Amino acid sequence: MGGRWLVRGAMAMVAVISLSGCGLAQLNFRVDDRLHFAGPEARSTVGTPVTVSWTMDDFRVAAEGSEAPSDEAGYFAVFVDQKPVKPGHTMDDVADGDPSCEESPTCPDQDYLAKHDVYTTTSGEVEIPTIPDLPGSEEKVQLHTITIVLMDTSGHRIGESAWDLEVRVRKAGF
Repeated sequence: MGGRWLVRGAMAMVAVISLSGCGLAQLNFRVDDRLHFAGPEARSTVGTPVTVSWTMDDFRVAAEGSEAPSDEAGYFAVFVDQKPVKPGHTMDDVADGDPSCEESPTCPDQDYLAKHDVYTTTSGEVEIPTIPDLPGSEEKVQLHTITIVLMDTSGHRIGESAWDLEVRVRKAGF
């Protein structure tokens, strides 16, 4: 019986060493509760267009290019049913690999981003004109995820914080 405990203890130690070696020790796991959704209510059924609104504490809203970048000021990026850009990255990631966008020095612009279900705003709300059906889903009412992240005034994502709101939308034709 003592041998089993020794093996389990050694396996646990190997797991801890392995996890710390792959960078997890450098991640800052904490709850960031500065953003509060005002509407719509989580998991409610909504039609489109849908206006998502929120309040934000301890963050000063500032437009892109309006001042020197910092973690304390910037604007919001809203992603519908997709992962946001990685911390430190820009909206260029949304267009990565798209030859039509890579040919234009102003791409990705607001129109391009909206066609890819990404929106930026300096207000505490965004109107999402349509939410596409989830590919491969046969559900008549589909659960969609809206994710908000912070961007600094140079257009780079600030930190790892992200806030998700799930809403239900009827599939087209139902």
